[in-house]
Amino acid sequence: MRRSLFYLLGGLLLLVPLGHAQATWVVQTVIPGVISVRTPTTTIAFQLDLGSYPPPAFPARYPATSPKGGVLPVGVFVNQTGVWNLLLEIPDLLDERGNRLIPSDRILFRVNQGPWLRGSSAPQVFYTGVGKTQGWREIRLEFALELTGREPPGRYAVNVAVSAVREP
Repeated sequence: MRRSLFYLLGGLLLLVPLGHAQATWVVQTVIPGVISVRTPTTTIAFQLDLGSYPPPAFPARYPATSPKGGVLPVGVFVNQTGVWNLLLEIPDLLDERGNRLIPSDRILFRVNQGPWLRGSSAPQVFYTGVGKTQGWREIRLEFALELTGREPPGRYAVNVAVSAVREP
């Protein structure tokens, strides 16, 4: 009986490695080609007070006070080769009834402390890059409002649209 128990345990020990056999599968990963833009959800605002308005002369330029420091950080991520562009749309400033108060070309912007450019309600390229960004790249947009002295009093704010496109 002892001998048969010994053979039974020995046989079971021979089967143990078969119970722990491993299989191999090929694991594939698909990482899509991406161009992605992220900006904070905020309103570009210009605060004028009686200490700074009216200015000594017109036209007068007033920097944005919101977001903090008047700077809108734009993050872009690209993991593909080739040329890509960031586009900016600045709508006209309208009143509650939809009347145009200030045209979009009187909202100025600059990229990474570059020269001031005039806004447009049509999409305009404000930054061009080539290839991958190696993580998120930050582009800083600053805004200013140009007033001529003919604007009605009121509260002015604008929401800009930033988008990205990759050239074929």
